[in-house]
Amino acid sequence: MRELKYLALALAVGLAFCPCRAPSQPSVRPPNLIETLNKEAGATGPAEIHAYSKHLIQMLPGVRGGEDAYADSLTDRLALAEQMARQGKRKLISEIEIAKAFNNLMRETGASASLRANLDSMEWARKGWEEQLPALISREKNGTYCNPGESVFILEVLIENVGEPLTPPSSSGSGPSVIGPGMSPARAHLLQYYASHSRKDVIQLLNNEAKTLGF
Repeated sequence: MRELKYLALALAVGLAFCPCRAPSQPSVRPPNLIETLNKEAGATGPAEIHAYSKHLIQMLPGVRGGEDAYADSLTDRLALAEQMARQGKRKLISEIEIAKAFNNLMRETGASASLRANLDSMEWARKGWEEQLPALISREKNGTYCNPGESVFILEVLIENVGEPLTPPSSSGSGPSVIGPGMSPARAHLLQYYASHSRKDVIQLLNNEAKTLGF
C-alpha cells in the first residue's frame, strides 16, 4: 500500500527545473510544486501552458531530467495540443485512449501481461488527484475525456502505479503516486528497457505514445 505525498510530485516536477543539481541538505518544507502545476493547468497564457507542458513531458520515463531537442519538440507539440483543446479546436482524449497508450507501451517493451491498465485503473488514477489538482483533472467537466496535458499526467500516474495494489483514494489526500517511495513494477521495467536500448528506440516509443494521445 502506497500513499501519495506532496514530496513525491515535488521530486518529479522538480527535475524539470534542475535535472543535474547536486544533492543538498533537505529543507524543512519542499516547494509546493503541486500548486505550481495546478496554477499552470488553469492558466490560459501561452507561456504558462508551455511551462505546464514542459513539466509534464519531463516527468515521463525516457525524458525525465533530460534537456535536448527531442524533449523540447515534445513539449512544443503538447503545448500546442493543450492550447487548441482549451480553445475547442481539437478533440479531447478518452480514458480508453490513455489506457491504450499505456498498454501499447508495456506491450512494445515486452512487459509482463500483468502490467496492463483498464478503465477501473483509469478512474482510480484520475480520482486520486482530483482534489489536489482541480484545474488539471477534468473529470467533473469532461467525464471520461481528458485534455492533452491531463492525458500525459495520467499516463505517468499509470506508469508509477500499475502493478501495485490499488488503494482507494481518501479525503485525507491518499491516492496514486507520481514518484513515491521505491519503484513501481512498470517504471522499473521501462527504465531497464531504456537502459538496454538505443536513444532512437526510446524516441520511437515516445513518438508512438504521443501519436496515440493525439499530439
